[in-house]
Amino acid sequence: MRKKVLGLMLTLVMTASLFVGCSGKVSNTMIGGSSTEGEAEEEDVQVVTVWSDNAHEQSIREAQIEEFNNTIGKQEGIRIDYTVYGSDYADVINVALMANDGPDLFRPSSNTFAKYVSAGYAVPIAELEGSDELLSKYDKDDLLIGDQIFDGKVYTLPYSLQSYKMIVNKDLFEKAGINVYPKTWDDVRKDAKLITDASNGDAYGYFLALQSGWTLDHYIYSVASASLGHFGYDAVSGTYRYTDGLPIIENILGMIEDGSVFPGYENMDADMARAQFSAGKVGIVMAASFDVAVYTEQFPAECNWAVCDPPSIKSSGYEYKEMVTPVDLLAVARKSLDAENTSKIARVLEWFYADENQVKMYEQGMYIPYRNQVLDMASDSTVKGWKEFATFQGNQFIIRMADPKGAISYEGLSARETLAKLFSGGYSEDAATVLQDLDARLNGGLAQLDDAILNEYVAPPSYKVERD
Repeated sequence: MRKKVLGLMLTLVMTASLFVGCSGKVSNTMIGGSSTEGEAEEEDVQVVTVWSDNAHEQSIREAQIEEFNNTIGKQEGIRIDYTVYGSDYADVINVALMANDGPDLFRPSSNTFAKYVSAGYAVPIAELEGSDELLSKYDKDDLLIGDQIFDGKVYTLPYSLQSYKMIVNKDLFEKAGINVYPKTWDDVRKDAKLITDASNGDAYGYFLALQSGWTLDHYIYSVASASLGHFGYDAVSGTYRYTDGLPIIENILGMIEDGSVFPGYENMDADMARAQFSAGKVGIVMAASFDVAVYTEQFPAECNWAVCDPPSIKSSGYEYKEMVTPVDLLAVARKSLDAENTSKIARVLEWFYADENQVKMYEQGMYIPYRNQVLDMASDSTVKGWKEFATFQGNQFIIRMADPKGAISYEGLSARETLAKLFSGGYSEDAATVLQDLDARLNGGLAQLDDAILNEYVAPPSYKVERD
């Protein structure tokens, strides 16, 4: 049934070492052994550099890459040089792309990718010789303008779908005498305080990670999309509406005031915060589907945890469909066009998106495949928590549209920076005033866009976010 549901959804909605390596020849010292018949000579092997910050899948991906380098790569004269960065990735990739001296392929961020495209740091996939076969797997009508498509050209491709839930530490709930997991954000605040009080300084009810701005998007507004009908940007009205999330923001500020948030959150990044949950020190966390791998592979949880539906704003439950996010895996850096053979870079990109690799990722609780054809090939995963993230609510879900934040200019702080400052106590104004100002600034940026561009980010009449 889950596979049929996903199929219906896709039918319904259309720093560290910066300069790790360059495309070019690999010296004999980089690949040991002698060539055999059917294998490329060592001096003909081309290195393709790939950068990412997907640490949750690192061990599995590196094993896949090692197998590629020792088999297909040897036969076709390709060696993948893969580097995974931590919380500094945004700064590292930004500097590298500006200098045109970094990776051939890189994981794009929805927060900055439009600017990279506009600056020419990223190039269309079709610029790579031999990329036609990969592009043919995707119907262009199913790709999002402002996410995968810019100026009518495809710059990246959706790899997976990302869903959002709440995860609780069952041990801490039991210790605090709480028998029912929170249903609303009001419940989250109440339970977080009970957990904190019952733990006597050994654990806390909730975490924040202000040094990883993406958590403020995903763990607040994306998690709350079924309550808001959007994720900060409302594609139906074509406006920013962060003020709709005021009840959630006020509850989080309340948890800070209550002392229920793990201390030092102002200087914590996502990995530091999630490591505390894994160690059994936090009772309630919001999570994206990739966090299953975080708590089973990257930071194996020492506590007894369970996945629950996200908290709603109203006690009556959700008013809107669950929104899931199409996630892009890799984009093509401008530097790749300097390679002697761009077809080998296209071959690597095609390999990363290969159906068999995606099947392995799904079965091991890493990604929900975007293409339903991949899901049909996979067996159900037995990884703890994965079923809950990969099972959507009947037909009450929808793929969210692209956010135009990368295409606009505005004054002042970004949404992530604004929320981080708010949670750090940096404003004299109340939360309502801060969010109203944020919306006004972002919508001012939208007003400067040409209507033709703005309309690309506005949902068509068929895009229904209300529940049936």
